[in-house]
Amino acid sequence: MDLFASLKEALTEGLIGQIATQNDEKPEKIQKAFDALGASIVGGLIKRVTTESGMKLVFNQVQKIEFEPEQLSKVFKNQAEVDALKAIGEKDFNTVLPGLKSSVSSMVAKYAGTRSSLSSSLCGIMVAIVMSILKRKVSEKRLDAESLAAYLGDQREGLLNTVPEINDKLIESIGIQYLLQNFSVPRTEHSGALPKGIEGAPASKPFLVGVEMDQSQTDYRPYLKWTGIGALVIGVIAAGVYFWNQRELDTSDSETDSTMTEARTIQEPIAKDTTTKEIPAALTPTTSTAGPMVAYLDDAAAIKGKLFKFDNVDFEDNTTQLKATSNDAVQALADLLKKYPNAQIKLVGYANDAQAPLTNKTLSVKRAFALKDAFVKAGISYIRVDAEGRGTGINPKDTTGRKQTAMREVWVKFVQK
Repeated sequence: MDLFASLKEALTEGLIGQIATQNDEKPEKIQKAFDALGASIVGGLIKRVTTESGMKLVFNQVQKIEFEPEQLSKVFKNQAEVDALKAIGEKDFNTVLPGLKSSVSSMVAKYAGTRSSLSSSLCGIMVAIVMSILKRKVSEKRLDAESLAAYLGDQREGLLNTVPEINDKLIESIGIQYLLQNFSVPRTEHSGALPKGIEGAPASKPFLVGVEMDQSQTDYRPYLKWTGIGALVIGVIAAGVYFWNQRELDTSDSETDSTMTEARTIQEPIAKDTTTKEIPAALTPTTSTAGPMVAYLDDAAAIKGKLFKFDNVDFEDNTTQLKATSNDAVQALADLLKKYPNAQIKLVGYANDAQAPLTNKTLSVKRAFALKDAFVKAGISYIRVDAEGRGTGINPKDTTGRKQTAMREVWVKFVQK
C-alpha cells in the first residue's frame, strides 16, 4: 500500500466527520484540507531527503514519534490529547520542514475554503499522522535512511494524483519542480543494497541549488592549492565563453527571426468569444496577423501577457519524454530568452493521450515541468520559467455551445518582457 492510500485508511469518513463537528466546519472541506496537506507534507519530505543530512534527519524524526494511526479515533474524543498531537506534529513540521508551514497553510486554506487558523491547526495533526505511518513502514519493511528516502521518492506519482487541481501551486510553493523528473537518493560511504521492493535512483550528486551536504572526515588541505588554481583557470575560460557568446548574439537575429515566424500570437479574452474551435477555450486569437516572438519582444509598446502557440514541440505518447524534433524549437526559445534577460514566460501544457491510471491533467502538469526542466538545462534560470498543466483544455463550465476539442500542445505566455 502506498503512502497516500495509508493516509486515506487512517483518516476515515467517521473521523473526518468528528473533526468537522468539533471545528464547526463541513466534512467535505476538512477532507479537502487533509488531502492538500498530505500532498504538501509528503512533497516537502521528498525534497528534504534529496540531501544526506536531510535524509538522516527525516529518518531520525520518524523513529522518534510515539503515536499510532489507530489511536486517532480515541485522540479526538479528548481535547487535551488533540492538543498534544498537534504539538508533536508542529514540532516535527518545524524540525523537518522549517519555513514551510505558513505558505502551506495559506495555500490549503484557500483551496479547501477553510479558516486559515483551522488549516494551520490541521497541519500539526497531518504531520503527526504522516510521520507515524512512515514509522510503521520503516518497521514493516525494515527500512534504513536510504531506503526510506527511496520509498518517499516513489510517492511522486501519488502526490500528483491526490489534488491535481492545485498541482501547479503545490509544486511551486513546496519547490519540487525538478523532483518530478529527477530524484536521487543520497548514498553514504557505507551504503548497501536497498531492501527488496524499494526502488532507489542511482547515487548521484544532489541537483538542487543550495543543498546541505555533510562534510566527510577526509583532510582536503593538500588539495586546496590545486583547487584554487583550477578555479582560476575555469573562471578565465568562463569569461572568454561569455564574451564570445555576447558577440555571437548580435549575429543570430536573422536565424531567430526565421525560427519564430510560424508562431501564432494570442491573448487572454476580456469577454466570451465563440468564434474559434481549435484553440483553448480560455484563449482567443488576436485580430492581428500571426507575429513572431522576436517581433513581440522587440516592440516596446506591446503589452505583457501575450501568448504564442509553441509549434513543433511534442512528447512521446503517454510520457514526459520530448520528441527529438522538439529540440530545435526549445533551443531557439532558450536563445531568445538569453537575448532578452528580463523576459519571463509561463508554459501552459495540454494533454489528451494519457493512459490509465495516469490522467490527462496529471500528464499535462508533468509535461509542463519537464519542458521547464529542458529550459533550465539550456541555461535559463528556473525563476524565469513558470509551468502549468491544464489537462485536455476542455472547460466543463463552458455554456457557449462551441465545440471543444481535447488538446495536446503547449502555449508560451510572456508574463514579463
